Amino acid sequence: MGRLEAYGELEKIYAELERELTVLRPLCRQSGRCCKFKEYGHQLWTTRIELDYLVDRAGPPARGADGVCPYLQGGLCGVRDHRMLGCRIYFCDASYESAMGPLYEKYHRKVKELHARHGISYEYGELLKLLSGGPGAVSFGSAC
Repeated sequence: MGRLEAYGELEKIYAELERELTVLRPLCRQSGRCCKFKEYGHQLWTTRIELDYLVDRAGPPARGADGVCPYLQGGLCGVRDHRMLGCRIYFCDASYESAMGPLYEKYHRKVKELHARHGISYEYGELLKLLSGGPGAVSFGSAC
């Protein structure tokens, strides 16, 4: 199976999550808090296939501000249709907070299984470190 088939399965996982979020109805205030990692004290972790999919669909990111998602543009996500699982699940809505962890675990397991089904090395790391050029970093322009 090729990478395009894996991307198709990933899109189905994202669609399934979206249906579940539609029922839960968490509120997004479009504050950009989810993308300002350093300022709000959180990190975005992702898998190899998700990052490859994002870069394949949206291109490599421009150099962003320190501790901020490089895909943040004008206070909004510049890659909304291709964003990773962590981005799709994170909401600042306090009434939804207890659902985030279990929901992430459920869908992360599906993404991890996708790696195995397609023979793609499972890698899981913090987004900014993966993009920084350090160990496990993304090589743009080459198949990972």
